[in-house]
Amino acid sequence: MKTDLTFLKPLVEQILRQPLAFREWTVQGFGFLRTYFGPAAAPKRFRLNLWDSRFTVPGVSTIHTHPWDFTSVIVAGLFGNVRYDAVGGQVTTHHVAQINCGIGGGMKDMTVFDRSLIARRPELYGPGDVYSQKAHEIHETLFKDGTVTINERVGDTGIADVYWPWGTDWVDAIPRPATRDEVASTVGDSLKEWF
Repeated sequence: MKTDLTFLKPLVEQILRQPLAFREWTVQGFGFLRTYFGPAAAPKRFRLNLWDSRFTVPGVSTIHTHPWDFTSVIVAGLFGNVRYDAVGGQVTTHHVAQINCGIGGGMKDMTVFDRSLIARRPELYGPGDVYSQKAHEIHETLFKDGTVTINERVGDTGIADVYWPWGTDWVDAIPRPATRDEVASTVGDSLKEWF
């Protein structure tokens, strides 16, 4: 599905030109900066993501589910999504555990299960493309540095599943507040590349 970016892209550019004006940014260890906005009753309904591999925690597996359903629009850049199916009767490929999401989260308890995952064909998206995903769907994000997306989130359990290769240790993506320099550098690179 496509959406017209005539209004949305200039609005996002305006936010990026003043990224610290009334806005808090956090780093997510899957490789992006994020900031939230929405009505008073749902202040995290929308999330603006700036994708940058410099923020990917070394050794982290980016295969996961979400605590909410979402629809995402690619505002600028190039983006990919790989969905996975958990299958029975196959060779174990991954470990899985539940995490509490957000800053201060982490592995919910020390319970780890083994799963067999099979990747579907990658979905590739460009500016104006829109895709949706249910919370329980296992997926992994691929991106070109500087890509900008907006997610509309529906519901929130605060808990997601993370998957990492069988026989290895879990590495925490460790969300944290972004520094002013990280925001300025990432926003500057995105503006230069796509706006």
